[in-house]
Amino acid sequence: MGGRVKGLSALSLDAKVVGAVALLDWVLLFGNHTIVQASRDAPLWQLFPGLWGPAWLLVCGLLAATYPLRDHRLGVRFSSRGRIVHFAAIVTFFVVIPTVAAVVLRETGKPYTYVHDGAIMIEEAARKLVAGQNPYVADYLDTPLFYWLVAGQNPYVADYLDTPLFYWPMINNPALYHLTYFPAMFLITVPFVVAFDRLGLVFDQRYLYLPAFLATVAIVPLVIPASADRVRTLAYRLSLAAVVVLHPQLFPFVAEGRNDFFVLLFIFIGVALLVRERRTLAFLAIAVAAASKLHAAPLLLFVIAYLFWSDGSPPLGARLARLARATWAGAFVLAVTFTPFLLNDFGALWDDVVAYNAGGAAWSYPVSGMGFSAILRGLGVISYPQQDFPFAAFQLAAGLPLIVWSLRRLRRDPHIATMLLGYAVTLMAFVFFGRYLHGNHLGFIIAVASPIPFLRPHLLPRLLERIPLRRPAAPVPAVAAMAPVTINDPEPPTA
Repeated sequence: MGGRVKGLSALSLDAKVVGAVALLDWVLLFGNHTIVQASRDAPLWQLFPGLWGPAWLLVCGLLAATYPLRDHRLGVRFSSRGRIVHFAAIVTFFVVIPTVAAVVLRETGKPYTYVHDGAIMIEEAARKLVAGQNPYVADYLDTPLFYWLVAGQNPYVADYLDTPLFYWPMINNPALYHLTYFPAMFLITVPFVVAFDRLGLVFDQRYLYLPAFLATVAIVPLVIPASADRVRTLAYRLSLAAVVVLHPQLFPFVAEGRNDFFVLLFIFIGVALLVRERRTLAFLAIAVAAASKLHAAPLLLFVIAYLFWSDGSPPLGARLARLARATWAGAFVLAVTFTPFLLNDFGALWDDVVAYNAGGAAWSYPVSGMGFSAILRGLGVISYPQQDFPFAAFQLAAGLPLIVWSLRRLRRDPHIATMLLGYAVTLMAFVFFGRYLHGNHLGFIIAVASPIPFLRPHLLPRLLERIPLRRPAAPVPAVAAMAPVTINDPEPPTA
């Protein structure tokens, strides 16, 4: 092997991206990456007893630092398989192990500890449906959500004047009266809850969310189509996977039991299928995402527009017929998912999912997080979290022009990257000007926008494009430099 090239420019693209993201995450693990634990939010490393926490931090740091180091020292000897295995180890230690620890701690403790309230809500919504109740009509006063509030006391005996609120920052948690997710989320959960309850086992929603995360790790790289340049393809795929699944505003919440990756899985399945022109299956997958969470629903508009305009310019009837063939399965899933609840009580579903989040319910989601609402709270325009404010007017004023701009752009340039851009900027406008914008919502938007530069390589920053994907084994003669150079990977790539 030739002389060693020093400096950042010697790193491959995937080494630069994976190393930078993982090292940033490792620094944040010491204090910023916190999840709900027994009685308060605490750093992830405190999930582990004694010296196991510092040991886990040490291993995470070593894995993050040694990926770019191995690329720098080994060059082409850091094979495709080695890169994939090392990346899998990073994902395992940063995400999988803390999630398993949180599940074990919850199951060996109390059902309202070491878990996000959204996960409890889905578990209990599934149980209420099995019991014959409409989850959008029922309240959740008889669930661990309420016991979380009153620190384990009998809610029908205790008063709340002297109750130390160890487990929830609000005396009256509005989530007790509002199910904020679309039906597919708890419908998919129902058979698992039934099986676990009948067997006398403890069900944890993360039994679904963690496999969904791991499936997302496998699916995200497939958004980038294979090319003749296998080395570049692998570098792009690993880089995209790192940006999505190790994003600092997403991965810590897997351990807590938030559902972002459950929804992102179906979105990325749909995008990967669209790249391969499997339109019916693609729309079906995205329909499942939209039937699970409100944030995914606007993507349907942009997918339909993409399917319609990407056909070129055949007669209108032919385009509509092809659009119908592509969307029928997804439309069927949406109809089956929503129709029973819309017919049973349309107002309850609207109040729980839309009005509660937008601020039109009798008791709306509290102003929190970052974004426009936080600015207003800081300026004193909003005095307390439950205060009414016409956020919807600002959302429409910002969102509707972006929808029009995005659709016009998509009509001129019917490309998947353009479709994702329109969805991302539109969702960002509605979330930013809403009642709340939390870190995982920002991470969700960045995740769906992350494939854009990889699907349009000319959009990648020039700095990244100038970094060679492999360090040459020896200086290339000036004459040979004019001819195409083929770089052979010593092992077959793994998707």
